[in-house]
Amino acid sequence: MTNKQTQVYDFIRAYVKIHGFPPSYADIAKGLGMKARSNIHRMVHKLRREGMLSLRSHKFRSVQIADRSVDSITAL
Repeated sequence: MTNKQTQVYDFIRAYVKIHGFPPSYADIAKGLGMKARSNIHRMVHKLRREGMLSLRSHKFRSVQIADRSVDSITAL
């Protein structure tokens, strides 16, 4: 993951922990001091392809942290 992708991932995790629901792309952009939501969109979809996030199609605030606990269990 790049530094920016790590920032986006960490921001999403913290936002969900604080607010109890996922952030919108606008929330992420504002929280990270970025202007273009298209950059957030690109990074979120890259993190989804890497298995770090999951998205619910056609839903507002659809970003979710992927449950990676199964990966650590199978690694045992």
